[in-house]
Amino acid sequence: MVGVWSVIGSLVPQGLATNTDVMAWARTHPGLEPYVRAVNLHQAFANPLFLTLAFLLAVSTALCAWERTKVARRRSATLRDAARAGLQSVVETHDMEIACDPALSGAEALSTASDVLKVLGIKVKSQDGALVSVSPRWTSWGSPIFHWALFGLFVALVVGNAYRAEGLMGVAVGETKPDAQASYGILHSGLLRNWNAVHRSIRVDAFEPNFKLGGVDRGPTPTVTVLGGDGKVLKTQRVYPNNTLKTGALTIYPSSFGLAVHASVVNSNGEPLGQGSQLVDFSQEASGGTIAVGGIYIPDASGAPVYDAKVTVPLARGEGGWVQFMPAQPSARVVVTTRDGKTVLDQVVHKGDILSPPGSLSFRLDDIVYYARLQVVEDWTIPLLYAVLAVALVGLSIATLARQQIVLATVVDTSDGVRFVARVRLWRNAPTSRGELESELSRALGGDEKGSTT
Repeated sequence: MVGVWSVIGSLVPQGLATNTDVMAWARTHPGLEPYVRAVNLHQAFANPLFLTLAFLLAVSTALCAWERTKVARRRSATLRDAARAGLQSVVETHDMEIACDPALSGAEALSTASDVLKVLGIKVKSQDGALVSVSPRWTSWGSPIFHWALFGLFVALVVGNAYRAEGLMGVAVGETKPDAQASYGILHSGLLRNWNAVHRSIRVDAFEPNFKLGGVDRGPTPTVTVLGGDGKVLKTQRVYPNNTLKTGALTIYPSSFGLAVHASVVNSNGEPLGQGSQLVDFSQEASGGTIAVGGIYIPDASGAPVYDAKVTVPLARGEGGWVQFMPAQPSARVVVTTRDGKTVLDQVVHKGDILSPPGSLSFRLDDIVYYARLQVVEDWTIPLLYAVLAVALVGLSIATLARQQIVLATVVDTSDGVRFVARVRLWRNAPTSRGELESELSRALGGDEKGSTT
């Protein structure tokens, strides 16, 4: 049920109702959206039903692992005792006995049995008058290791989600933003996430719309720097698909990009009183090819907000629509409205131009640059997840490939002749069955008319 739910959840975008991808999916699938929303599939992995199922699966896995551990302990002890067993122990505890042909001596019977076992895929060692093939004790631990690793995966995921933080941060070229909640446009953080313990910032140093490396176009590529709380550079790197920036538990992925308009509020003497930035995203549906992300306000002399401003960047037009890159001569369209939504200014300006909405301070366009939308993830349990998965792979490999068997055999001289006695356990990955093994040994040792005496 967990698997089925996960597959279904992966088919729809995850996020809040205001998430861009969620809204786009809802518009594209109007017939399915009411049902998807009714069962909260857009937040499938935070759904109480999924969490309940996952909890039950974790408990079931732990109980299964415990049962397999008890079996492994008993089997490991059996293998240990078999490896230490002497000749007399084999004679006393054997569970297979075959009357040998009177023409065979004890040594010949052991040699013949060794050849038969080899043909059946069981290699034995001749040791003090006995044939020995005992698997190492570690072969019995593959299944419990695998199941405990699966349980550890559940624990790591729960702990990771409690401390994890993941979000999208838009950073303009030349801008530095603190790694704080206010810097994110979209943010998901765990219940135990402590933002007061985070002391670092993120800077975008450069942006290359068409970065090529080794003859391969890597696409739009920002150069990102992570700074410590003391301002020292922790790491600087170009970030593009399959080349994420990693430092400590922090990982930065490229998400998308757009344009950023820097503007200043100036007084009558042209002196800046403050600066703000407007992020601008590309959109083929929007007039001019871009839309403003959020907005900025223009205050009066006392600092009280008087007007709202939306800034976009008109793009060049190509054959396929708007060319979604920086124009050769960028400009900005500024729309200023009163707080109640009345438009008082709608004008296209260039770098250095000053606008003066009525009754307010002036507004100066400083620059238009690229910005990178970065996916920032901090999760210290990621290495733990990889370690648990590696352990699970080791356990699964042992359980799937390692052979678990005991074959201890010797010959006993009796008044009725030589008898071949053996103690046999074929638990896992054995190349033959007990029935085939006994049948072939009886045929080789006892002749056509003889058989097993067990």
